[in-house]
Amino acid sequence: MLKHARDIKHLAALVYFTQGAVGITSIALPLYLRQMGWSIGAITTTSSIIALPWILKIFYGLLSDCLPLAGYRRKSYLMLFPVISGAGWFVLSVIQPDRPFVIAALLAANLGYAATDVITDGLVVEHSTLFTTHVYQSIAWGARSAGAIVSSALGGWLTQHLPPQSIFFIAAFLPLGTVFVAMQILEKKQTRIPFSNVKEPLKRCARVLMTRRMFWFVLFLILMQSSACYGVPFFFYMREGLHFSESFLGILLSLGWGGAVVGSLLYGHWLSHWKLENVVRFAILVNLANSLSILFIFNKISAVFLVFLGGWMACITILPIMAACAVFSRNSGVEGTLFAILASIYNLGQMGFAFLGGKMHAFLGLKPLILFAAAITLCILLLLPRLKLQETLTPEHSG
Repeated sequence: MLKHARDIKHLAALVYFTQGAVGITSIALPLYLRQMGWSIGAITTTSSIIALPWILKIFYGLLSDCLPLAGYRRKSYLMLFPVISGAGWFVLSVIQPDRPFVIAALLAANLGYAATDVITDGLVVEHSTLFTTHVYQSIAWGARSAGAIVSSALGGWLTQHLPPQSIFFIAAFLPLGTVFVAMQILEKKQTRIPFSNVKEPLKRCARVLMTRRMFWFVLFLILMQSSACYGVPFFFYMREGLHFSESFLGILLSLGWGGAVVGSLLYGHWLSHWKLENVVRFAILVNLANSLSILFIFNKISAVFLVFLGGWMACITILPIMAACAVFSRNSGVEGTLFAILASIYNLGQMGFAFLGGKMHAFLGLKPLILFAAAITLCILLLLPRLKLQETLTPEHSG
């Protein structure tokens, strides 16, 4: 059992490290598409489309729960989906940058990562106890942060010295290590297909989601992603307006992730002891400050300071939101499924605002786009009384 627990920890660490390490492509990919003549709007729209697999997380959970592959609920899927992800990056390294092929390849890459993430979470939940849950969460966050910090700086350096296709080729091998670790996982083979597990959780989730209180919370989750509308335009402002090199952009990404680690420590030692309503209000104000701080980045010195600050502010924003999702999922009888739905809605908000930002940037420019996002964030404060965060949601709650 001890070896089995270690194997799961190793798997979780590798999966989340790989999620962070795929940041090796975060500089190369948008610059590659820009070099091929894509507009900023087209790149932004593509970025929102390829995020689609991350809003379908519930389906991967239901798939592995209810339809064992080769007799296994987790192990076989953890050997399949990393291969799909690697294949997506490999295809991108050899094809011409025609938009349909690029989108298809990146959808496959993200599908593999998103499904592997959900199924790994399911495996961890199965083998977690009251005393080990925090250990797995620490492993997940630490591994993802480590992967992102290392790969962002490395990715910037590689982009400056290698063609983008070579970086995509390297990225194709990153998820494959999961396959070999998954082979070591001990899992009892299923003797029957538990189809009966599908409908009841979905019906319960539907009843909870149709309450008035949950309607306001879903709106809150979506609006909290308004800052996604200027993400890609701001990247190209730093590259084409401020003329930051690829290596420096990679360093900035690493600094942002370093700030996120600081933010997680601050949340754990300080904000986690506040009342949830107060910490969510604080998170909204921090998110507003994070958006407005972008307006003050005009050279390398200001970028270093404000990107690092933005990293911890972004973390301070997302952790209370995830805590609120947990509160709204509590005592529902379908906690895992409902939490996955809420997380998917949060990702949907990011995708939607990224798409909207790509369209608006063409005729508004960057600064009005940032002010638009800040105004939406400020308006979110009006939703707080309707969320009733001091209460605990139950399936019978009518709002």
